[in-house]
Amino acid sequence: MWSPNDSSFSQNYVLRFLLLEIICVVLMVLDQSAKIATPIRAVVSTLTYPLIKAIELPQNAYEFISSSVSNQQQLLDQNIELKQQLSQAKIDLLQLEVISQQNIELRQLLQAKQQLPLNTTAAFVININTGDNDHHFIINQGFNQGVTIGQTILDLNGVAGQVDLVDLETAHVILITNENHALPVEFLRTGIRTFAYGTGDLNSLSLPEIPQSTNVKTGDVLITSGYGGVFPRGLKVGVINSIKESTDRSYKQAEALPSANLNLLKQVLLVWSESKNNAIGVDKAETKEQAP
Repeated sequence: MWSPNDSSFSQNYVLRFLLLEIICVVLMVLDQSAKIATPIRAVVSTLTYPLIKAIELPQNAYEFISSSVSNQQQLLDQNIELKQQLSQAKIDLLQLEVISQQNIELRQLLQAKQQLPLNTTAAFVININTGDNDHHFIINQGFNQGVTIGQTILDLNGVAGQVDLVDLETAHVILITNENHALPVEFLRTGIRTFAYGTGDLNSLSLPEIPQSTNVKTGDVLITSGYGGVFPRGLKVGVINSIKESTDRSYKQAEALPSANLNLLKQVLLVWSESKNNAIGVDKAETKEQAP
């Protein structure tokens, strides 16, 4: 139920509101002209500064941590990328060194080929197996290139072996150190002939049947004798490094170190017989005659 007191109460609030509005306007005008609120704002700002910093602290800490983590991740990524680039550079450098070494070895093979009185061609070793006394390796030339069974194989220093099996594009070579291999040899100093047998050791050849009267010395050089017509005569085979008497003293027995570096075979020389050279020459002549 309405009463007069309610009206007077509302009027009081309106008057108070108007009075406050007038005071605010007066203060705004005075502040605009005389800057009377500047000290008050300075005090309030000084008092509230710690509170503002306390409110900003979690956000600043979050931004700092996020930036640190991001920078650290970038550094890690850059480190990984640099390591990869360094590894690739090392691989490229190693490949260049390998190519350079192969070029040197090929030039040496070419020089050796020019010095040999025989017709030879270079071939690459693509596989080698010396385990369980199975001293074989495979070269990258075969029947299609004219390779034949029994063909002599050299390295830069001497006889390495001979072709044992021929495929279309590859050939298997048996080393002179294979236990099943025998090689007719000749002492360069005396001309005495005998056989050198494989021992299953890449650094040893056995000469078990040297006549007792033979003049043999440590350091004597062995060459191929040409006996049997398989190996051309005059190719270096090895050097005598030990001599002893046989059990019944009927023979002298010796061991020789192969001249060929059988532990590091990479490129070898195929030796072609004179008949093979003539055959190649005939084939080339026929090809020229048939050409238009």
